[in-house]
Amino acid sequence: MEGASETGALAPLFRCKVLKPPRYVVPPHERIVTHPPIDVVAGVIRREDGCLLITQRFPDDTLGGYWEFPGGKVDPGEDLVTALRRELREEVGLDTEIGAEIHRIVHAYPDRDVRLHFFDARIISGEPQKLEVADFRWVTLDDLMKYQFPEADLPLLNQLRGV
Repeated sequence: MEGASETGALAPLFRCKVLKPPRYVVPPHERIVTHPPIDVVAGVIRREDGCLLITQRFPDDTLGGYWEFPGGKVDPGEDLVTALRRELREEVGLDTEIGAEIHRIVHAYPDRDVRLHFFDARIISGEPQKLEVADFRWVTLDDLMKYQFPEADLPLLNQLRGV
């Protein structure tokens, strides 16, 4: 399945009309942005009891204090699965097996657009650690909404909760 998760093998969810590089028009709002979306990957890691691993951003980070699924930015030339494995190792010290992409969304923040790729992930070895995160928690699906998540994560949270 790794080959199907590579950036080149994924069908785009939207189309951009190129005006003048590097400017793009992003439908449906016809909003002009100065750069294409930043690719970000995140792992939805479930324990045997059904709890999900979430991590908290450092207070000084963008959206400081918010909770999210662990992951991060894709480096240039890096495929999505490799990026997620690297990020999970760097942020929380886990070696993981990456499964299927379960959700993708392009979200416009005031200063940038992000294309978020959420994957099922399974821990192969290690226990979560606070290496590059302020905190982490194992939470139930019912408790997810008690935590403040970035707006871009809300469709996934609803999907996971069956809403």
